[in-house]
Amino acid sequence: MAEMPVALWIMILMCFPLLVIATSSLRFGFFWNACREAAQQAAKCQTFQVDSSAGPSSVTMANTWAAKAAGSFSGLTMTAVDVYIVTTNVTSQATTKSGNGQKLAAAADIANNLYSIQVELDGQIQPLIPAGMGFFGNIPGLTGPFPVVVRSQYSAEVPQGLNQ
Repeated sequence: MAEMPVALWIMILMCFPLLVIATSSLRFGFFWNACREAAQQAAKCQTFQVDSSAGPSSVTMANTWAAKAAGSFSGLTMTAVDVYIVTTNVTSQATTKSGNGQKLAAAADIANNLYSIQVELDGQIQPLIPAGMGFFGNIPGLTGPFPVVVRSQYSAEVPQGLNQ
């Protein structure tokens, strides 16, 4: 029985860090999944920038789904949702990326290019127990929020609407 306090102390020193890492990993997985769902839903839209009678635009849909998915879980804070059009030339494999929320200047050239919607989420993942550690200060992921940026990309299902 004399070794019981030592055994408890070792268990606490091993289990608490594992719990913190597991919680942060799980929250990162939820944040990444929010980005994946936002990109998947944005790729299905009929237009890119302007809502239409056929439904919301890719930009609107990405913002809606990212907020919905990230808001479903505690410990996730979203700071920005960026939506891009990624154009890949079929013959040269050259890739270009539009500005954030910027539609194509002309109609999509589906004979020579492939078009994808890329969603990028910026945010923060809160630690299991947010607290100052005194001497050590704020350690991202351990005592303070951890900044993350995730991206997900899906092929545009309606490339003809990317200039709207």
